[in-house]
This record gives sequence, C-alpha cells and structure tokens, in this order.
Amino acid sequence: MKQITKFWNWFQDNEEAIKNALLLGINTKEVFHHLNRNYRYISKRIGFLIISPSNNQDKYTIIFTADGYRKLFPKIMALEDQAPKLQHFIPQAFIKPIQDKTLYLSVKDEPYIFKKYKIKISQLYMALVDYNITTKQLKINLYIPSYDRIKEFDEIEIDLKYIVMEVIGEIAFRKHIKSIDFLELPEAIHGLLSLIELPEYIDYLYKINSRHKTRMI
Repeated sequence: MKQITKFWNWFQDNEEAIKNALLLGINTKEVFHHLNRNYRYISKRIGFLIISPSNNQDKYTIIFTADGYRKLFPKIMALEDQAPKLQHFIPQAFIKPIQDKTLYLSVKDEPYIFKKYKIKISQLYMALVDYNITTKQLKINLYIPSYDRIKEFDEIEIDLKYIVMEVIGEIAFRKHIKSIDFLELPEAIHGLLSLIELPEYIDYLYKINSRHKTRMI
C-alpha cells in the first residue's frame, strides 16, 4: 500500500504534465516513461488505460486493470480507494461493461484504433463452443473481419481480448470466459451472435441450464 501512496503523490505532482502529454503531445515519451516506471513499482502485472473525456465530462478516465486476474484485484481496488482528488483525471478500478449499446446495435460505434489496424465492436461476431454449467464458463469463437490479414500483428490477441473485456466487463470476463479462439469472419453470418449481445447471452445460458454437467454445443 505504501507504493500506491507514492504513486499517487507522484501522479498528483505531475498531473498537469500528463494532461499536456495527452492533449497537446508535449514531452509525451518522457512523461509516459516516468508514469509507467512509477506504476510498475506497485506491480509489474497490473496495467492501466487512459480514456479521453466523453461528451458529458471534461476529465480523462484512468482505468486500472488486472487483466481479470483475481489475485491482483485488491491492488486495483486500493488504487481507486486511495486516489486523491484530481483536477484532470477520474480514477476507476477495473474495466466496466458497456452500458448503452445503442450505437453498437445500430453499427454507428467508433472504431478501436490499435498500432496497425482498427476495428469496431459492431463488426465482431461470436459462436458458443462449450458452456460448463457447473462453472458457468464459456469457450467461444470470435469472428473478426480480415483476421487472416491482421492475425500476425503483435499483441493482436491481447487487443481482441481487451475488446471482449470492454463488452462484458473485467470481472465478468474472468468469471465466465474460459477461452477464446479467433477466426476469420465468414461471408455468411447466419447463426452467429453479435459480440455486443454476449452479456445477455451469458444470462440466457445461466437461466436455461440447470443440470450440473457440461453441455457441448
């Protein structure tokens, strides 16, 4: 917990510089070198995301994530609990699930932009491979447009798992997703489920399956 206090002391002292690095591109490389270094003192296994202000707020959101690893949850929660009052940032523990799905269902969502490609959640489809009734965990296939072209990119699977985590939330991801296989999106998508509907599909499976055995699909 002492390292968390040190991190927040450093962050608060350098908050203006971090905002300027994000907003204006001032000393971005240097600022984020120091930000990452101070953050790693807490744990080398936890990460963070910084989200630009939305239409109804003027602050960036800094999200602390354990990538779903339950043993790291206490540190993530402590980061939010011990955060000081910040002028330009809103601290948040864990990646939260998408609440308003209107844009995604109408295919009007903005793309996620990664190093060498971009992709929309509304472009992604899934199919259930296995659902374990006892553990409530799923194995799914995730279908991605042009995946055969981009699958060799570095960290592509990490990026795609992050998108799934965005849809259902970090805690639910750890609880319900056993494994994901990534595949090229076929021309015919009949029988596939839009990824944005995954939370409701998990609830559906939970309600209709009551026998304590693994159901193979």
